[in-house]
Amino acid sequence: MAAVSADVFVPRLEEKHEEPPEKKQKKTDEERQEEEDAPNREKVGLPLDDDDDDDDDDCFPGELPEMTRAECFLYHQQVNESGGFDVDDFSHSFACGRIETMGFEGVIDDADKKKLGEYSMKAIHKYNTDEKKNFTFKEVVKANVQCVAGLMYYITFKAEDASTATIETFQAKVWRGIGFVEVTSIRVKPISISKQGNEDLAICCSRSS
Repeated sequence: MAAVSADVFVPRLEEKHEEPPEKKQKKTDEERQEEEDAPNREKVGLPLDDDDDDDDDDCFPGELPEMTRAECFLYHQQVNESGGFDVDDFSHSFACGRIETMGFEGVIDDADKKKLGEYSMKAIHKYNTDEKKNFTFKEVVKANVQCVAGLMYYITFKAEDASTATIETFQAKVWRGIGFVEVTSIRVKPISISKQGNEDLAICCSRSS
């Protein structure tokens, strides 16, 4: 008896593809980051919904995430306007060569404060010599630091004019290299700082070159 073959039609059920839990979590993290980043976007004039942002937020456990685009814009703006002396604390993120605020929540520990005081006295001595003035160091107000073949300190401090007893706020850049300390610049803090440009704008906001 010959075998009879017959085509049997089996209806195909639609398959449901659910996203893995980790992908759902990632989307949730991205949405949360967008919400946290909204104030920074508004400060620098970026749209709140920007599809051009890099989605590469992945990092190894224990590593800091890279700066967002809005944070980079804000950082550049602050460095450009203040010369690096007044920048926000972005320590929650990573960027190579960035100017960082010193201290925890603005409080500098005693050891660093002593060192910054010594650098400030060195800076005010240079100012007195160059400008024929007689200021004496009073106290450190705040400081930032940047890795540049050593460390570059951006120190804001107060000094008193011995002849008039007036207090002025100074800003000094002090470079501590290997075996030397050099005051690269010092000025009276401008009352109103306009955009003045700064070589520190060449920040690498990514680990890749």
